[in-house]
Amino acid sequence: NTPLAALLTLNDVQFVEAARVLAEKILTAETDDAKRLDSIAKRLLARPFRAEELTIVTDGLKSLRAHYKAKPEEAKKLIAFGESKADAKLDASELAAWTMLANQLLNLDEVLNK
Repeated sequence: NTPLAALLTLNDVQFVEAARVLAEKILTAETDDAKRLDSIAKRLLARPFRAEELTIVTDGLKSLRAHYKAKPEEAKKLIAFGESKADAKLDASELAAWTMLANQLLNLDEVLNK
């Protein structure tokens, strides 16, 4: 991994759209955050989060939720990124928060090199 590769995986339309689609699947398949976080970890890492990782990811999700609740236009812009349409049944700020969380997780070295 290089800084240039990280810029690509965090910002490229294909990666952001893939993160959004993953977030949509997680949001529609599970009903609470604990199950959602477990599901995303198992999909991306092939294992559950460790306790210290879960704390970091949970705090990150809380911060992302607060950000997109306060800036709903940014949330709508983020989830419109890419060719496929976002699931209109999902709350835009919630989907945006999970999209960015998925985007961050997709950029982990353990995910990229497993």
